[in-house]
Amino acid sequence: MRKQYYIFVFCFLILVEYLSGCTQTSTEKDTFIGTWKTEEKQNPMSGTNYTETRIFYANGSYVTTNMGLGQIPGTWHLSNGKLIIDTYYPGSYKYRFSQNDSVLTLVADAGGFSENLTRQ
Repeated sequence: MRKQYYIFVFCFLILVEYLSGCTQTSTEKDTFIGTWKTEEKQNPMSGTNYTETRIFYANGSYVTTNMGLGQIPGTWHLSNGKLIIDTYYPGSYKYRFSQNDSVLTLVADAGGFSENLTRQ
């Protein structure tokens, strides 16, 4: 009987640990959801300034605007502490939230390009 009690307690603790990890990941993912705007950039071809709007949806879909090309769809997810975006220009990014989760800083794994996005 005592052995069954210890097995039950052990299984319960593993279940609690597993579920607490799920909550943390879900909360982290929820922080991305919404509309974000990039800092002003310069179009290398025309020299005009522009911004991009990026929308992260809870179902994993993603939409961005880019240099007057209209809305470009894609998908997004988190993997191994990185943001993975699959769209016209796919990539993986290190990310950091600041200013009470209103600013998202992305650093591209390829080339180390960095940009700040502001929650709209």
